[in-house]
Formats: sequence, C-alpha cells, structure tokens
Amino acid sequence: MRIPLPFTMVGAAFAALALGYGVWAQPVVQNTFSGLECWNAGQGPGGPTTGFVCGQAYRGGANNLALTMAGAWTVGTTSANTTPNNTTTLAYGGRVMLTAQPTAGVITLPASPLMDGITVAFCNVTTSPFATNVVTVTNNTGQTLGPGAGLTLTTLAANTCQIDQWSLANTTWYRIQ
Repeated sequence: MRIPLPFTMVGAAFAALALGYGVWAQPVVQNTFSGLECWNAGQGPGGPTTGFVCGQAYRGGANNLALTMAGAWTVGTTSANTTPNNTTTLAYGGRVMLTAQPTAGVITLPASPLMDGITVAFCNVTTSPFATNVVTVTNNTGQTLGPGAGLTLTTLAANTCQIDQWSLANTTWYRIQ
C-alpha cells in the first residue's frame, strides 16, 4: 500500500521534531532568583509598553546589606559614612543590617522613582539594644512619611527591625513594623 506524499512529509516533520527536542531543549541551570532580573512588560491595555518588571518587586525588595554606620547617608548610594561604602544594591529596597551601634546621623530613604510596595528595613543584628546615639530615618525629596515612619533608631532593640513600605499612589513611606 502506498502512503500519499503529504502524509509522509507530516510524519517526517513530527519525527524530526521529536528527535530534535532533546537537542534543542535547554535544561534550566539557574535555580535561584537573585531579584535583579528584569523582563519587558510586553503588551498592555492600549498597546505595547516600554516598561520593565524587575524581580525585586516580587521578592519584596529583599536585598540585604550588613554594614556599620558613622554619620549621614542615603540608602542606595555610595557614602563614606558606611562600611561597606557602596549601598547601591539597596536602591530599590532591602534590609540594612546594622552590625554595631551607629554613631549619630540621619539615614535618608531611597530616591524616587520607586516601585510600589518595596520595603526598607533597618535591623539591629547585634545582641544589645541601641541606646545612645540619635539616628533618624527621613524621607527623600518629593516623598512624605506616614505615621510612625522615620522614627529614630536610637533605642532599636536587639535583633529587631523597623520596616518602612513605599506607597506609590501617594508617594509616602509607611511604617509596617
């Protein structure tokens, strides 16, 4: 019995695809999510967009940086008043883990534009409460502080954090913990 040519070609195409799948399929090598990945937002209502969605928005902005502080500085910048000096990994939120009682100073929250819902935490990761030096958290240009946000870290208890969350709708930082 003779098989018509179109059916033969379709069968050959399926066979080639089945055999080639193992060659072209790429295994997933990276099984961790750094939070720094970004994807094109694609098409939304009204047509294509040029915006991007970045991973730290899905992680709650959980970049972490352990540092010591001596004076004023802005989260997400490079400052001679912190060790390490470069805090740019925190530009879109994360946890500032203070490894020693800070000297007096002012910490300014990250500059806009910020993604809605990111958080910045200031954590005392020592075994003693902070008790002496006045350290104040304040807003950046064009931002406001909601109730409780921007309090001083002067008496932050051992192994606790103050967490502020950004609301894009009204450009305000709110204390959530």
